[in-house]
Amino acid sequence: MKNKYFSLLILGALFSCNSDEKSIEVVLEEVERGAVVRTLAVNNLDFDINNLQSTFSIDVEEMDVEEGGLLNEVEVLVQFKDNTPSNGNNSVAATLIETIPASEWVTGSNNLPTTSLLYTFEELLAITGLTAADVAVKDQFLISLNLNLIDGRVFNASNASSIIIAFDTFFSSPFCYTINIVSPIAEDLFTGNYLMESIVDGPNGQTFVDELRQPFPDGTIIEVVKGHSSNTREFRAFHNLHHVGLEQPRRWEFTVVSDIIVMGKNQLSSPEGYCRFNAAPTLLGPDTVPGLADPNDDTVFELWFVEGYLGFDGECGYQTAPSRYRFSKQ
Repeated sequence: MKNKYFSLLILGALFSCNSDEKSIEVVLEEVERGAVVRTLAVNNLDFDINNLQSTFSIDVEEMDVEEGGLLNEVEVLVQFKDNTPSNGNNSVAATLIETIPASEWVTGSNNLPTTSLLYTFEELLAITGLTAADVAVKDQFLISLNLNLIDGRVFNASNASSIIIAFDTFFSSPFCYTINIVSPIAEDLFTGNYLMESIVDGPNGQTFVDELRQPFPDGTIIEVVKGHSSNTREFRAFHNLHHVGLEQPRRWEFTVVSDIIVMGKNQLSSPEGYCRFNAAPTLLGPDTVPGLADPNDDTVFELWFVEGYLGFDGECGYQTAPSRYRFSKQ
């Protein structure tokens, strides 16, 4: 049976895996049949600055209208983003790591082609021509994918909608993964019960609300837990555009990177998170200026992010707007 999800119309948007500031520009109005590289598991996305054997590790499967029959190959590329100018600008443009032909994928539990991507810190340094001295905490590697089909079509971050690239969706196919270079923190730091207060409301009011889409009352406590990687943390809450009665609280991720808090990219407000019917739903992601934290004291920290990340504002008209929260440990 053909997968019913590929009868969806996918709005294409022009944006780069490596550019957080570029506004969305529609380049394809409708794509009746598409393909994705769905994320099955995120095993680790942080590189330990002191451990060259730390790994980037994910499990993925390819999905198309022919249940994997259209897969030709997937190109895997890496880019280095230097966020610490004190040691010079060592940024490196996207460089091919490998090409994985269809013959090297194996059939998984969903009867679709699957594979695992695993690269060490040391391997990505070599591929980009860098040394350990060229990188620092707060720098990032970006892993991007080009999905090439046998009919010549190519799918990647340049022609996918928010509902495709967002994590924690059916598709969960960002085509781009960010590896933060961190100094690992203790597992119990930045976890536990926190008072969450909006200090800058988003474009539609407080970003996170209760199950009835009402602003959280004063004194609302949120539990923060460890995520998939050493410095990743997560909590659950409803977005203010969620569909009342039909959704569970969504999972929101951020990473503690030295003295800053970096919001995770491509976080979906809700499958219904739009202002105009059938618009591509709103995305949340990191602001250009992150919130501050003390890596050794998790008493208080701030999460600064934007709604309308990459321009996906659910056609609400604001494009990209800031939202900020303060978390105080209880």
